[in-house]
Amino acid sequence: MSAEEGPAALTNAPVIGPAPSTVTQEERTQKLLEDLEKIPLFMTHLPDTDEPNLAVEALKSLASDEPPLEVATNLKAEGNDSFKRGKFTEAAQYYTKALDYDHDDKSLKVALLINRAAANLELQNYGMVLHDCADALRIRPNTVKALFRSAKACVALEKFEEAKECCKWGLNIEPQNKELAAMQTQVEEAVARHERRAREREERGRQKELAREQLKQAIEIRSELVFDTSSDKKKRSEDTPVSYPWENDSERQVELDRDSGHLLWPVFFLYPESKESDFVEKFDESLTLRDMLTEVLAEPPRWDSRQQPKYTLDNIDTYFLSRPVGGFDEDERLVKVSMDARLGVILNNEKYVIRDGIPSFIVLPRDDSFTSQFIERYRKLRQTQEAASKITTS
Repeated sequence: MSAEEGPAALTNAPVIGPAPSTVTQEERTQKLLEDLEKIPLFMTHLPDTDEPNLAVEALKSLASDEPPLEVATNLKAEGNDSFKRGKFTEAAQYYTKALDYDHDDKSLKVALLINRAAANLELQNYGMVLHDCADALRIRPNTVKALFRSAKACVALEKFEEAKECCKWGLNIEPQNKELAAMQTQVEEAVARHERRAREREERGRQKELAREQLKQAIEIRSELVFDTSSDKKKRSEDTPVSYPWENDSERQVELDRDSGHLLWPVFFLYPESKESDFVEKFDESLTLRDMLTEVLAEPPRWDSRQQPKYTLDNIDTYFLSRPVGGFDEDERLVKVSMDARLGVILNNEKYVIRDGIPSFIVLPRDDSFTSQFIERYRKLRQTQEAASKITTS
């Protein structure tokens, strides 16, 4: 062997035989599992395809040839497994499918019905629970579990007399049944809670009606108050309580403070320039507009300038719109009112008409072009109305 034919020459010699595999053991295992999944006998789920698979169809055919009792039993087992895993809808579906198979095993039918009732109890389908339990009791009247689950559903539906009967019936069959005895106690407690809540509702209704009557008396004492409900869209029928003119169809209602005897009014402050408003939920009639605006305008409104705010207590005036009861927009008059006047005094003014139970006031900045135009508009409206009135009378 020459020097050229030594070890170096052997290194460059061609490799004989298969090349070493580059596939790992994990990849080979995954490939085997994928191949097995293609064989119907080892499938863990049916393929998502519309193409027919003869082997799969053959297995389905074999399954369909199983006796109905065996199929129903297997489906019941699947349902039980789903129930244990908390999949109650799925469990109910398995029990329903099992009940579709016709066989003579009454015990299995009863078990499927009360199991489906248990699943529907968890799903709060109480009507279905009662239906299944009734079917189970028609087959076997001494099925205590059906009576127990019926009682639970009846309590949820507040059918307390029926729940009591279920417990009584079940305890006649099994006097020592602890679940039924506990359910009987729960029914009694539920009845007591229900009666207590009914009494509380009745008492709240009585107190509400008493407060309504006291409010009526307080408003009637203030005989100068004038109300207009012509724009109230609330439907007043014979089925609803008679509405007083200070009531409306919202939650914003005048109230009576029983301690002070003062009326607490819901009040709007309107800012026409910005088309904004502030709402005061309970404006004590003994307070002045200034008292309330001091709180409302404690900081410049978001729509006002923060550097040079116009809506400050020393730079605003307050007004209300006076319109006769049943009048129209063109009948409105702008009336200036002192901010130091108490709300109760203002509302007793013969020109003030409370619309839909909620007083409102207009707030305008002084020495302002918008204010001048706003006031001028109502001045011209008054002049037009007065001129029309003179023509009519002449």
